[in-house]
Amino acid sequence: MNNVIQIIGALGIGGLISSYLTLIWKNRQQDERNRQDYKEQRYKCIIILLHAQLNFERNVHHLNKYGYEIVSPEDLKDLLEVELVNSYLFASQGFISSFQAFIDSPSNETRLVVAKEMRKDLWKLK
Repeated sequence: MNNVIQIIGALGIGGLISSYLTLIWKNRQQDERNRQDYKEQRYKCIIILLHAQLNFERNVHHLNKYGYEIVSPEDLKDLLEVELVNSYLFASQGFISSFQAFIDSPSNETRLVVAKEMRKDLWKLK
């Protein structure tokens, strides 16, 4: 009888431990998903800003459509610099460096480097 009680007790404790570990695992997965979603959202906004920087007159209306109140190229550059500072919280060093290079010297080439760093950061690509 003692063996049966011990087996039932062990299964109960094992089940409790298993449930606890599953809960921790699910919470970590959700936290990771939330971080990934945040990065994706920020990077989508940044890529639109990069595109607008390369041809301001043609793309300024897109920015207004997304809720940005940009009226001059200087406003856009200021916003890019704010996004750069914000990226210190979530982005990789490769992204931050390439983003700074784009702000300093906007071109299709530097935009492509930034986009590649975004992909690396989001999807762990080489």
